Amino acid sequence: MGNWRYSITLRLSLAFALLATLAFAALGVYFSRAADAHMAELDAHDLFGKLALIGHVVAREKTADALAARLGDALIGENRVMVTVDGEKGAVFKWPTPELAEPLAAARVAPGRTPARLALGGTEYRALAAEMETAWGDAVHVVVARDIRHHTEFLDQLQRDFRYAILFAALLTAVVGTLIVRRGMLPVRGIASAAGRISAGQLAARIPEQEVPPELAELVHAFNAMLGRLEESFKRLSDFSADLAHELRTPIHGLRMQTEVSLSKLRDVDAYRDLLASNLEEYERLSRIIADMLFLAKADHGLLVPHRDSVALKALCAGLFEYYGMLAEHLTMTLDGEELIVPGDRLMLQRAIGNLLLNAIQHAPENGSVSLRVEARGDMAAVAIGNSGKPIPTAALERIFDRFVRLGDDQEGSGLGLAIARSVVVAHGGMIEVRTAARMNEFVILLPSR
Repeated sequence: MGNWRYSITLRLSLAFALLATLAFAALGVYFSRAADAHMAELDAHDLFGKLALIGHVVAREKTADALAARLGDALIGENRVMVTVDGEKGAVFKWPTPELAEPLAAARVAPGRTPARLALGGTEYRALAAEMETAWGDAVHVVVARDIRHHTEFLDQLQRDFRYAILFAALLTAVVGTLIVRRGMLPVRGIASAAGRISAGQLAARIPEQEVPPELAELVHAFNAMLGRLEESFKRLSDFSADLAHELRTPIHGLRMQTEVSLSKLRDVDAYRDLLASNLEEYERLSRIIADMLFLAKADHGLLVPHRDSVALKALCAGLFEYYGMLAEHLTMTLDGEELIVPGDRLMLQRAIGNLLLNAIQHAPENGSVSLRVEARGDMAAVAIGNSGKPIPTAALERIFDRFVRLGDDQEGSGLGLAIARSVVVAHGGMIEVRTAARMNEFVILLPSR
């Protein structure tokens, strides 16, 4: 039952019922007032007619008795009418009887053009009064009242009918609204059913967008786009898991083989020392892979937040040239450009540029060249690192920044250096590009200078 509080069907059905109730209630009030106004107009017309008749008689009759007799004859058959005529010396005429007309005389209705509404003896009347001059020279006060019970009873019945109509309309609208909404929700249930069939092994499935109502098209499109991102992320995660297992298996397998061979027979101390030194190299390799993976995991989850210090790029690159110079004795290395200051984390930028520089050195041919250039490009600071040699294949450019990617037969390193460099640059709000030409490859880091 708790879920019904959040039901769209229930809310829309109640909204339809409320709307129908308000609409019928407004119509009922309007028609009731219109009918009452129309009946009041009819009563006023009748009362003015009666006053005209009485005025005609008053103007012609010479005595009070003649006036009373003549009015009595004129009002025969008017069972719903009461008339009082009072002169200066007392009552002149009362209809239908003095007893029944006495409350009307006591009400003291003032002359006017608008009928007054009175309750006399439990009965509703509309009354109209006028001052008239008689033929014998006296002034009389004439009051004519009409019983409007048949009007009030009609209005009461009309209001009761409207109440029943409102109740019936609310119930009918709620039922029909529920059916309409439930049918209108069929596409949503279809989408839910299609989404329920999608699992980790079926991320390639999509919800068809051709027959979706326009109101749900944006939702379905966003859901399919989300599935696309999940499929890509899941594929990358699966590939990453497989690559990571492969990368870890190789050093672990080597450690195991060396240990098994060493334990197969007794050896001298120097042999065991060589074994431990070899194992230590593998342990260091495993440690680097794990540290790099932790670094990339932080980058993937947005946890790689660099410190914002002022970093002199050319000075940083000069330090890296000096550090990696011993590995490039067979190469021609050049550093040029201008000194640019960027906000960033010095150690993280040093790692990113160092990875690219080391990559350029390792892939440069014998007696080749490595160049590093710092320059301004608009409001960005660019660090271009290039090396001579065979161009990177076009097919490899799309995945060169992925993890565990190595080109050709190159098995040096963990294949994480370029991925780490890209993560560092992206964390600094920049971007990294790669360009190839005849006998040349160049990586360009673009960093915001402000």
